Amino acid sequence: MKPPFLLFDHLVFAAIVLIGPLGWRWLFPRFLRALAAGRKGARGRYYALEIFPLWGLTALVGGLWMVEGRPWSALWLGGSSPVRLAIGWTLAVLYLALIVGQARALLPRPEKVAKVLVAMGDSRALLPSTPGERNGFRALSFTAGICEEFLFRGFVLWYATQWAGPVVGFLVSSAAFGFMHIYLGPKHVPRTTIVGILFYVMAMTAGSLVPAMLAHTVTDLVAGELGYRAPREEGGAWAPPSRVA
Repeated sequence: MKPPFLLFDHLVFAAIVLIGPLGWRWLFPRFLRALAAGRKGARGRYYALEIFPLWGLTALVGGLWMVEGRPWSALWLGGSSPVRLAIGWTLAVLYLALIVGQARALLPRPEKVAKVLVAMGDSRALLPSTPGERNGFRALSFTAGICEEFLFRGFVLWYATQWAGPVVGFLVSSAAFGFMHIYLGPKHVPRTTIVGILFYVMAMTAGSLVPAMLAHTVTDLVAGELGYRAPREEGGAWAPPSRVA
């Protein structure tokens, strides 16, 4: 049976896959140089450059689904059984309890926070250091939690599954999610892929993207809060690497 694709489906899939390389080779290095040069508002502008394309792609997919009359359940946004929802939400709550608990344990120990942030490498540059940046990062966190789950655990999973079945769909969507974050450095790709698999398990078990959306959002919010508080402690601030100085 021929997959029910339109040209638009292929174009959206290509755009999603190209987000990572575009950020890696162009957008993120430019951001690091701007930050190293002390340009005012560099983080806010970068947040906006991530937020608007993600919402744009999400709106395009949502519009296509409405125009074509496709079932929302194909994107894990339809109804689900109470039992599946209960299991999925239980997994999400357990995951969030772990993430929030770790953050609460770290915050009173600035030396531990500093070590965690140093291990993040250049990706630490994304974390906010002013109240305005904090609000911008919160907006980015909500955007990532909603849009990335919709695009990767929703559209990309559906797209790849139509080609070659659910196993390939799972592998492609997880790999694509990890590869999207290559701009943070190659070592972040396997880490992000693993996190994406956890979100997939939540969504698949629940039969709904909503638990994964919440877990994703809170994960990013917690990282932002650690970054926001870290500059007030010794060793927490990001320093520009020599290659972008």
